[in-house]
Amino acid sequence: MSDLVELDVGPVAHGGHCVARLDGQVVFVRHTLPGEVVRARITEEAKGFLRADAVEVVTPAPGRVTPPCPYAGVCGGCDFQHIALPEQRRLKAEVVREQFRRLARIDLAELGLDPVAEPVPGDREGLAWRTRVEFAVDSRSGRAGLRRHRSHDVVPIERYLIAADGVTEAAVTART
Repeated sequence: MSDLVELDVGPVAHGGHCVARLDGQVVFVRHTLPGEVVRARITEEAKGFLRADAVEVVTPAPGRVTPPCPYAGVCGGCDFQHIALPEQRRLKAEVVREQFRRLARIDLAELGLDPVAEPVPGDREGLAWRTRVEFAVDSRSGRAGLRRHRSHDVVPIERYLIAADGVTEAAVTART
């Protein structure tokens, strides 16, 4: 949609995005961490905000890692795989705190409550925990995969690393 723009990335937001500003306008940018400087492509213009995908990290944050999944950033899942697991959990807890503050006007800290994103049963280092997965089928090839972010395009995958063992054992992606 646009040429690349350079953004100073701010706080984490719901949905796997972080917030940046471009000429005063809010930009929800994927594949980033707070504190990073990135080059991003604007992908959508909505009323009051923009959406963007980071395509180059100019200044990485300390919590940035190489995603374990080869499809991270391509399909619509695994929003935080580019972030070290302890930092993922801290950021997710921050999203919960912010949602309570913004939507319910409740300060969890004042109540002595602190959301902690803990591992779910079956979690192995942040992987193999998701028990519900919605696969899509590519009508041309008949292969199952995951939808590209904000798209109907199907990304064929071999294995979905955050899927729980029972989902993986169903071998949906191994057949047409």
